[in-house]
Amino acid sequence: MNDFLRKIQLVKDIKIQLPVSKIDFIQKFRNNVDESDLSFVPFEVFQSSRNEYKGNITNHVFHLRKRRKLFDTNYSFAKVTGEFTEDHNQLNINAEINGFRNRMFLFLGIAILFYSIFIFATIFSPAENTVPFFLVPFLLFHMSLMLGIPYFVIRRSVKRMIYDLERDLHYWVTKN
Repeated sequence: MNDFLRKIQLVKDIKIQLPVSKIDFIQKFRNNVDESDLSFVPFEVFQSSRNEYKGNITNHVFHLRKRRKLFDTNYSFAKVTGEFTEDHNQLNINAEINGFRNRMFLFLGIAILFYSIFIFATIFSPAENTVPFFLVPFLLFHMSLMLGIPYFVIRRSVKRMIYDLERDLHYWVTKN
């Protein structure tokens, strides 16, 4: 499944090199990321913080995602899992950005079930109940929109997370 998600670009790997030691990076990470286990918080948009990310860090691994904000139309679905190693005062970060959540299986399953029932009911309806010819192509078009729009939104959030993460990590390291 993970290979398929990589192929359709809902999961991507990035490598970042930063001119900082591991201890300094951990300190800057903790200053700029709110400590969280990344579980679901119902009223997260009402929590105030100046930090843009939530996550946690250990000696070699970090997890983070963007904070939810009230009226934010550009919320990123992507979650970042990264490993970092230090090599001669150079920090090498290997991160995986994953935009696909397991709850999408529920949405996809219900949508495919819904559309398959309607398409089969339309095609195999009794002869006395004639169904307009345009209904099946309309259902196929509607299905492609309802399944395609979330795909492109998630894919865009992965690309945006890559850009924001690289920019923010370099900013954290270079600012005083």
